Amino acid sequence: MRSRTLVCVIVLSAALAAQAQIEAVWLTHRSPTPDKTVVSWKSARPGPSQVCYGTDSSCPHEVRVAGEQTIHHVEIPTPQRGAAIHYRVATDGQRSETFAFQTCPEDGVRVAVVGDWAYARRPNLTALKADKPHLLMTAGDNVAQVVNPSQPGDTRYIQPYLNLIRSEAELFATTPFMPITGNHDKQVGPRENKRPGTSTEVYDIAATAFRTVFALPDPGWRWAFTIPQADATFLALDLHHVSDFGTTFQSCHDYHRGSEQFDWFDAQTRAASTGFLVTLMNEKSSCRSLEQGAWHTMISRGTLCITGFGYFAERAVESDGFPYYNTCMAGPGDVYRDAKAVVCERVSSYLLLTFDRAAGRLTVELKRLDGSVIDRQTYPRRR
Repeated sequence: MRSRTLVCVIVLSAALAAQAQIEAVWLTHRSPTPDKTVVSWKSARPGPSQVCYGTDSSCPHEVRVAGEQTIHHVEIPTPQRGAAIHYRVATDGQRSETFAFQTCPEDGVRVAVVGDWAYARRPNLTALKADKPHLLMTAGDNVAQVVNPSQPGDTRYIQPYLNLIRSEAELFATTPFMPITGNHDKQVGPRENKRPGTSTEVYDIAATAFRTVFALPDPGWRWAFTIPQADATFLALDLHHVSDFGTTFQSCHDYHRGSEQFDWFDAQTRAASTGFLVTLMNEKSSCRSLEQGAWHTMISRGTLCITGFGYFAERAVESDGFPYYNTCMAGPGDVYRDAKAVVCERVSSYLLLTFDRAAGRLTVELKRLDGSVIDRQTYPRRR
């Protein structure tokens, strides 16, 4: 009897050890709509990628990807609307538990947006989770830096991102996550001398580590994503610390007229046919004046703009009525109040966007981290 018990303990321990080798699991979207979802994970040992999935916990469907890797990205079809998708992952004997996430419903899609997670330490996300967002987006600065302590300048150091995912393991495994870049997401070396040619690389403009971890619509450092059932398109910009452009502290791609990013955004805002169009960026809202106001002209073709610059919650309204929001999960700190701010609080916050497609309106709630509402506005579908 004793030997049988010992065998059972050994078998159970081996099973738990194998499961523990899946170190992190997270979800993103790489395709331009939610009809496909990327299941990602980090395995302790390299191997092929396997995802079993389905609308019940038996996960009858399977996708396999050959190759030896420890960071895995497997795209699965998720055309169902308002359905629970169950899944589990495996890599050469290393297995996860079974998780489930909710696909965007036919109506009432909820998107939460957070900023500056890097400096929020371990924020209490109870209120955000209670809102049950179908998608979690960011306004940049997801990690404090990606400097490899043993090799500064290493653009492939991903540990800070894995630490972020592990800090809210259940949330990342059950809610698709679509972050945008901030300057801190790209810092690979110490901030020393700002003059060109006098310092080693400080920022990896290509955001290699960020793009290695998060499978996003091409090219990843900027992206476009449309949710048909919300009648909404989101455009993510790589726009932050523009005052450092041309120095060793430059962190973002070129934003000047005629640059790839400028022309892409111009084309996207002109071509977008959805009723709601939301721009996400990490730079402060005053950057709308860049290029003789051309950036505001492009941004204001949409419904609203969300930024993540500074430690405050804000809604500013331009003279033409267009709204700029700022949100930050970190504790109170520097406030860069917009000259046209209508609401501004030095408090930790997040945004909840609820799309009522049937009524043709979007409700935007600027919330304190405890869930209380700072500001609530409703916007009609664009003409």
